[in-house]
Formats: sequence, C-alpha cells, structure tokens
Amino acid sequence: MKKNLYLPDNDALRLAWLVNFNKKMVDTYAATLGITAPQLLYLLTGLRMFTYMLACVTAVESFYHTIVSYKDTLNATVIGTTTQPIPVYTPPAGAPIVMAPAGFFGWIAALVASIKTNDAYTNEMGIDLKIIGSNIVIDWATAQPTKVKVSSNAAAIHGSFLKGQATGGRVECKRGPETTFSTVTEVTGSKFIDPRPNLVPGVPETRQYRIWYLKNNVIVGLVSSIVTITVNE
Repeated sequence: MKKNLYLPDNDALRLAWLVNFNKKMVDTYAATLGITAPQLLYLLTGLRMFTYMLACVTAVESFYHTIVSYKDTLNATVIGTTTQPIPVYTPPAGAPIVMAPAGFFGWIAALVASIKTNDAYTNEMGIDLKIIGSNIVIDWATAQPTKVKVSSNAAAIHGSFLKGQATGGRVECKRGPETTFSTVTEVTGSKFIDPRPNLVPGVPETRQYRIWYLKNNVIVGLVSSIVTITVNE
C-alpha cells in the first residue's frame, strides 16, 4: 500500500516534526544508528535556522499589517494631526550564528533513507522518529479520474488521465450527433488512443470523452469530468 510522505508540507508541522526527530536522534538513536557528531551538529544547525526563519516570517507578517495600518492613517487622518513615527521592522532576536546551507531538508531526506537501510533500524524506531508515512486510504466509492486530456495527432485521438492506484480505466466517448456515451477502450495504463475516423469522412465532428476508474476490471467511483475536442480529419 502506498503511503503519504512522512515530512509534513505545513511549515509549523514540519518544525514540530524536526524538533521530535532531532530530540529522539540525540537522546536515543544516534549511537545505535551510527549517526556521527558532525551529522548531529548539522541537524541542530538546520533546526535552529529553520526555527529562526519561521520566526522571521511571523515578524514580517506582523510588520506588514502594522505598516498597512499606518498607511491607512494617511487617508483617514484629519489635516493637521501630528504624524506618528514611521514603524520600523525589527527582526527577531536569536539569529543563529552558523548558517545552514540551502537544501537542508534534502539532506534530511537522504539521512532518513540511509537510516532505513541500516541493519540496526527497526519499524519501532521509524514510528518513534516519525519517518514512516501513514497509509494512503482511498475511498473507491468517491474516487474520480482527474487530469483528463485529449489531443488530435496522426489521424487519432490521444488521451491521458491520472490513474493513481486504480488498475485501469474505461474510456467512453460521445461524438457528433450521438446522444449517449459508448465504450471506446479499456486500458491498464494512464494513456489511451481512439483511432476511429470521423462518422462522415472529411466533415469535422465534436467528441466528448469521459473516464471511469477500473479496479480489477470492475468500474468503481465517479465518472470523470467531460473533455471536448473537435476532430477535423
């Protein structure tokens, strides 16, 4: 089963993850996993740098609202009112002395990958370090193909869709004067081809395509949005 990434996208959650990872590594697992002193120092340097950068982001956002409020007084203040001093941005205290280079979390990813191949590594360690992503649970009753695209090339329609964890897709089409969709093909990949010529040779026709997910050759979920193309040949 596929898993979500263990490293959060949200900055605040990522910081909390990093704090846990650093603490558990220093307090419990470094010696067992053979993590060196320079690696631990680099980890701490990155933690301090990331913590400070997030503090700067918060301070800048606060200053932005302060300066906008000050600007608005220029529009609303009665003429002659004493002007207040222009707000001055003050960066947060505690800037780290040692800077972490760009790509710190790329280094984290490489470190985690090496940890998982260590002979001393266990699943319990992974859970404690939070380096095992949660299982991706798909509700196949509501799953719907997305990113459906079609184009005309070499006298055929070439299409694609995001297959995800489905085992395939059923491609349906309605063209020209047709009033109902019919099956064009079933595929196990994410691409398909519709080689059929136009209903009337030489006369352009409009085609509408939609896709159903297949799970072990059975339709599941919701049908995709309809995409439309005009075929000139």
